[in-house]
Amino acid sequence: MKKTVFALLFFSFGTLLAQEESKPKDSTCTDKVKINMSFGFNVLANDAFNLNKKLRSQNITELNETIPSLVLGLDFFGEKMSGDIEFGFLYSNPDQNSVEILQVGFDIRSKVHYNVVNKEKFAFTTGLSLAFTTNEIDIFSKSNTIDLNDLNPNNNSGHISLTNQMFYVGPSFSLYLFKKSFPIKVNAGYEFGLTRGRYKSDFGSVINNIKENGNNRFVFGFVIL
Repeated sequence: MKKTVFALLFFSFGTLLAQEESKPKDSTCTDKVKINMSFGFNVLANDAFNLNKKLRSQNITELNETIPSLVLGLDFFGEKMSGDIEFGFLYSNPDQNSVEILQVGFDIRSKVHYNVVNKEKFAFTTGLSLAFTTNEIDIFSKSNTIDLNDLNPNNNSGHISLTNQMFYVGPSFSLYLFKKSFPIKVNAGYEFGLTRGRYKSDFGSVINNIKENGNNRFVFGFVIL
């Protein structure tokens, strides 16, 4: 799955760059692709996680459904087409009573857009977004004690570690503002969760498993170019 995702992402940008570079280079041609580093943040507003139903039934604090993400990436902008590739780092830390959850993750996203409006200082683009997200979720008791004189795992408990991966596809749009002075880009989109997203653990077998497919999300972002 990971190889497929990366192939799709790089194929998207290969197509974009090939379209721009294949145009004839004459004195009137202005279709040059501009490439900029970008950094900023995204907010991922998820539908209800199915894992939260399990947590709620046991009176345990639930995963936050709105998760911030720090974003680093590359932005590509041509005369007719534009897009980007982003690497996001997710973090969430819900805390309630004696139980705490630490959720960290990695997000890779690629967008390929058509430039609907392309002015000197402003642009509006829309197209398709592809994203792959991996999550690590640690559920643990804050009163848990670790005795370094007794590191036998059979004598220690209070910590559950789960991971899952999701692939998303959906429509998106971007606004480019202040292109000539202090360029920024505002992104928004809706992504459909296509893969099963079943939970796994590096520390044991998971039984009574659940899926997260159908857990879609809104994505809002702001980056400086």
